[in-house]
Amino acid sequence: MIKRPRRVYKPRNRSALEPNQLNANVQAAFQPIEDLRTGEIVGYEALARLMRGDQLLPPADFLSGLPQDALTELFRTMLGQAVSLRQSLGGDGPGPYVSVNVEVPLVLADGFVDLLRDVLDQHAFSPDGAVVLELLEGHATSDFARMSERLQAIRALGIRIALDDIGSAYSSLINLRDLPVDIMKLDQSFARGLRQKPRDLHFVLSLQSLAHSIDKHLVVEGVETVEIRDALRVLGVDLGQGYGIARPMPREAIASWVAGRPRATRAVEQTPKSLLGAYAGHLRVVEACRTLMGQPLPVAWEEASKDPHACGIGVFFDKHGLHDTNFGRAHKRFHEVMALYEADPASWRDGAEGFRQELERALADPSQRFRCDAVAA
Repeated sequence: MIKRPRRVYKPRNRSALEPNQLNANVQAAFQPIEDLRTGEIVGYEALARLMRGDQLLPPADFLSGLPQDALTELFRTMLGQAVSLRQSLGGDGPGPYVSVNVEVPLVLADGFVDLLRDVLDQHAFSPDGAVVLELLEGHATSDFARMSERLQAIRALGIRIALDDIGSAYSSLINLRDLPVDIMKLDQSFARGLRQKPRDLHFVLSLQSLAHSIDKHLVVEGVETVEIRDALRVLGVDLGQGYGIARPMPREAIASWVAGRPRATRAVEQTPKSLLGAYAGHLRVVEACRTLMGQPLPVAWEEASKDPHACGIGVFFDKHGLHDTNFGRAHKRFHEVMALYEADPASWRDGAEGFRQELERALADPSQRFRCDAVAA
């Protein structure tokens, strides 16, 4: 299925669509979901597109105003195409998962679990976690007991649950607390504007920490550039989705796209490859120091921390000759006081804040747009 538009659209030349017309004309476009640490493609989200003559219409031109029976058939069609893709990728064995969007009212409707069973039976497929339903955040429910019971029944079929668009509505934390959710998907608005609002990386890091603490996976949507992808990778984010990784593509294009990608690696490379990645790396260091503050365990890094060329940010600055810039000198000053977070916290805070501010100035300056070493696959 597809996410409902968040604003009112005025579709062009749209006439009412019967459920059988949707079934015949809807095509799924699949957008890859990447493990940002290794480059492995771990999933695909199915996004609805409607064929009208020789045109492929976006959801704004056909989704708004569809009756409930048409929406139900749209979901059935999208789920069937997603399962078919999953079978072609890995059969019943290991392989990427496929996800389909679904609105809460449909999940709570009578017969929904039977609909899921019917589609799985038609394909003779046992998902075992390889199919994910993404609950659209725009539809909240106050009946958490009923919703939880329904989601448990869905999970009993081997289907996992994702909570989509976290951060776009007030109910996100309540849903995470009270519903059996496996995957958290951060609303794309937090990632798309990171160059203009790099401080939003604080929110992303906090949500990633929350996901790990409650044993969930986090997918960050809106990874629209390789620079954003680099920053999230350095930050330690699990999974990403967006144009900086790949655009949605028809099923028949997936094999050639995968074949043209660099091979995934098990190595966790955290050296930044962009200025935004350096900002993310600094954020991680600062948060690590704050975690250590007041801890009774000694940390033997006083001498090593003084070398501004030894850390990942320093390696990036060395490669691009950036140590003599304003932010490069601020990086050196921070290294001079990095180990003083407990002995001289005021100097440490000044050094950390000074480097952060200089990086933000550079990110806001069009003349400081360095080429990102990261290459979109």
